[in-house]
Amino acid sequence: MRTRRISAVLILLAFSATAVLAKAKPAAGPPAGEAEYRAGWLALIAPSLNPKTAGSLDAKEKARSTAISRFTAAVAANPKNPTYQASLCYACLGAGKYQTAKTAIDLAIDVERKDPLLYLLRGQAEATLAQMDPAAAGKSIGPAIAAFDRAAQMDPRNALPLLQAASVAYDVDRLDLAAPRLQQALARPECRLYRLPVPTDLQPEKGPSLQVWEQIQLGYWVDLLARGQNVTNSLLRLGGQEEKLGRLDNAQAYYQQAYEVGRKVGRIEPNLFISVGTAIDILDRVYTAFVRAATAKNDPQAAEKWQGELGVLQIGRGELEGVVPQYFAALRTNPPASVDEMLRREAEQVGRVFRGIGLGASAPEQNPAAPPSPK
Repeated sequence: MRTRRISAVLILLAFSATAVLAKAKPAAGPPAGEAEYRAGWLALIAPSLNPKTAGSLDAKEKARSTAISRFTAAVAANPKNPTYQASLCYACLGAGKYQTAKTAIDLAIDVERKDPLLYLLRGQAEATLAQMDPAAAGKSIGPAIAAFDRAAQMDPRNALPLLQAASVAYDVDRLDLAAPRLQQALARPECRLYRLPVPTDLQPEKGPSLQVWEQIQLGYWVDLLARGQNVTNSLLRLGGQEEKLGRLDNAQAYYQQAYEVGRKVGRIEPNLFISVGTAIDILDRVYTAFVRAATAKNDPQAAEKWQGELGVLQIGRGELEGVVPQYFAALRTNPPASVDEMLRREAEQVGRVFRGIGLGASAPEQNPAAPPSPK
């Protein structure tokens, strides 16, 4: 898998504002399996909430194992609950238990066929299973693509499922599958992250509970954003190959697509520190490629333009890393009343950086050259 890791600084900062883990009182008359389901999410997040275990891979592995046991018990108590099955699937994906993850999500879809998140999780499980045999992955990636396509059909304005499909197709060198889905993704007006079925009251107090909810979501959102980053890496690689062959118009067309994906990632909803940080990482590489291609075409004006954009990105990166701790300090002193309020505050804080690097403006005209047809 060719995904890049997202800036560790942003992730560590995002996880820095945590509270001491405490068990919440269960609601009166919970459905069968509810206590185990809640215990599973608490187990999964526990290492991150303890400064002594926050960086321990062993603690995280044990936490996943405990969470899987809890979710499995929840499923056994209430096998028709797709929320429990989806939770089990997510925990198994993180633990490398991909077949168990696929079985769980298939059972969830048997009960609930209208939730695109379930098909997204199925696509992730199918893709990983296919990639376990690299020699055959190109031929066995079909079920993963089909699952992402189904999510895309159910959520026709959202580019996210199609970017996931394009990413796994690029991973197994199936440009014929990746290219059309990338084009469809770029034509969609929105890009939205899906939320895992995590309770918002896992802590006794509202503020710490919402921060726990966001921490868990961030673990998933980082993976989804990394897939967008993976698409741009593939496009930059293909453009670089064209550039070496002297086909500069084709190279620039690939770079233009990478640029548009970077904008999609940066403008994703909810607008987050990690999404804008990922966009900055993407655009840094894209602008560098544009400078190189413009120089090769003897176009100093274009090269100067993109060099200037690189400078703007560096300013934005510094501003982003400065505003993150301010945001979390404000959360501690004035906890939000709801998830939506918490995400709105983050969007407001990140807005200046978002606009400063050009993500708030309309995209420029596309390069008239088109990438060569996939073979």
